Amino acid sequence: MDFHAIRLCVADFQESLTFYRDILGFHGWHDHEQQYAYFEEMNIALFSQKKMLEAIFPEYQPAESIAQQAKFIIQFEVKDVDEYYHLLKNKGIEFINKPHNRNDWGSRVAHFYDPDQNIIEIYKVNRD
Repeated sequence: MDFHAIRLCVADFQESLTFYRDILGFHGWHDHEQQYAYFEEMNIALFSQKKMLEAIFPEYQPAESIAQQAKFIIQFEVKDVDEYYHLLKNKGIEFINKPHNRNDWGSRVAHFYDPDQNIIEIYKVNRD
């Protein structure tokens, strides 16, 4: 498992994009439709909090307070998502979702919590 990036789940994508890109000077790419930006040199990605949580939780309902929702996701790249899923399940990890393809992300992913309820993503780029 290789560390890939921390995804900051942001309330206002455009405001955060402007901050990290224009004020802090981070270089990378972004997709306004997906509300996603990746600053590869910094290993930081921005993702609309709402879009990210909708992608992870099939029946996502916004919480009353933004403080109750995920603020970041630690992302690890793995050689085989299904293999790591089974390895971690056998070690007692309870997953939020099973491995699945996210064609809009070009990846296969699965998500679980650490002991403090931080969300961790394992992923592999689909090279189809």
